[in-house]
Amino acid sequence: MVTHAELMNISAGWIRVLNIMNELESSPRDFGTGDLLHCSEIHTLMVIGKNPDVNVTNLATLLGISKSAISQMITRLARKGLVERYKCPENEKETKLCLTPRGTIAFLGHEQHHAIIFTRMQEKLGIMTTEQYEFLIRVFHAIEETAKEFKDSQG
Repeated sequence: MVTHAELMNISAGWIRVLNIMNELESSPRDFGTGDLLHCSEIHTLMVIGKNPDVNVTNLATLLGISKSAISQMITRLARKGLVERYKCPENEKETKLCLTPRGTIAFLGHEQHHAIIFTRMQEKLGIMTTEQYEFLIRVFHAIEETAKEFKDSQG
């Protein structure tokens, strides 16, 4: 059984990671297009790139944000020439999204960025057993569920 002090040590490490991630996410980056993209923008491009012809409702669900927020994001990305909206031929009311060629460049640049990060993580972790992997998934799931509970209780 993990002691209170050990749990506090895990919590302190998690807070350090969150602080570093917050700092990284607040600094926009260029992923090959000359545009400085914030974390929320590039992750929106990533979801569109991995889900071709996604509609606004599904994109909002995949990102876990409101349709209003995703509409604002799409407007910004379209203004930057990274995303295009188009009407679905089968249903004129439905708007679908796709990456422009510049959006695809940013998507691929971000994929390369992740490949570098994953390679560095693999070097630091070494070979992980299935049991170790499953344990980490349990830990992250517990953190996610606890964070959601606190977010929901905040209003």
